[in-house]
Amino acid sequence: MKRLFFTAIAFIFSSFIFAAAPTAAELASESLNAYRNALNCFDNMDYGKALKYSEDAILFRRQQIEKEKQTLKDSLSAKRVRDAGDSIYAVLDVLEDRKEKESIRIINTYLKKKGSDYFDNSITKLREYMNLMVHYPEAHKLIGDIYRLEGEYKFAEDYYLLALNNTDVFDVPDEKYEILYMLAEISRLQNDLPKMEVRLLNILTEDAAYKDKALNMAMMHTIRSDKNDSVEKFFSLYRADCYYSMEAYTKLADYYYEAGAKDKALQFASLAVICGFSKISETIESRNSNYEYTNLANFFQELSFNRDIVEWGNKNMLWKNFNFLARLAHEDGHDIFARGLLSVLVRWCPERYWQKEAVLLLSELGL
Repeated sequence: MKRLFFTAIAFIFSSFIFAAAPTAAELASESLNAYRNALNCFDNMDYGKALKYSEDAILFRRQQIEKEKQTLKDSLSAKRVRDAGDSIYAVLDVLEDRKEKESIRIINTYLKKKGSDYFDNSITKLREYMNLMVHYPEAHKLIGDIYRLEGEYKFAEDYYLLALNNTDVFDVPDEKYEILYMLAEISRLQNDLPKMEVRLLNILTEDAAYKDKALNMAMMHTIRSDKNDSVEKFFSLYRADCYYSMEAYTKLADYYYEAGAKDKALQFASLAVICGFSKISETIESRNSNYEYTNLANFFQELSFNRDIVEWGNKNMLWKNFNFLARLAHEDGHDIFARGLLSVLVRWCPERYWQKEAVLLLSELGL
């Protein structure tokens, strides 16, 4: 009788444990909620809780993916499923017949996230991607942000690099650029400027404008032709739309100028200016269908009606870069270009601070 009692207790206890085990979908929800809580705590500067929630998000994500992987492995081991081959949709058809709802849900979740083309309609490739999903780079990045703000640069760097190694599973792919910028900033704070340079250049590895030698040579040629119409040609002829690179252009221009590499400084200042100019032109054209670029003065006049764009230019150091480009052109021996650009800025620069600097620069450079 006693044995029967303990057997019953053990059965009830094991049934409770089994029933309490969270599903993969529940773990996914827990992971997302923990990450959202981490973001809220981070925004409220409660870094201790933000760190805890981030670690919880990582743990729940790992548990979720391991459970999904095991579920799919069990389903795919059946002979009928194996006989369907590697096609995702052929496998789904068999799973539908077998009413394996959880495996179907898992596969469809990843198809919705990435699309079948991303996996080449291969169930093997989908499972390989699931191995990557064990990581939670957004949470790793947030932990890196916390350590950076606390001055723990080595820990911050480690977590940023961990996030960077798993950018394939970022929900927002461009977030990798923010990590690269943070790594470059850590190098600057540690006074490791050569490493900062390398990390800023890494941001440009997919930058079409930076890699376009013809564009860069043409811009330099226009500046160095030093003719009366050089400024207008520069802004009429050239465009660049790798907007995530603007900060890197600016920082590299400053870095090379301080290092005495003025040719490189001029190249990156040109890219910074033309990229910001292109972004603003595109925005103005989307707002005013009648607008068409005619000259730089007209561009600035149109810009003055869009205060939010002016503020965007401030935030992204664009007006500073206009003045810096003029200084670099002067120091490279091209006074007609420098004078022509500063003359427009003196009258039409939309931000008063940088307009005053243009006046001072025009006087300082003797133009």
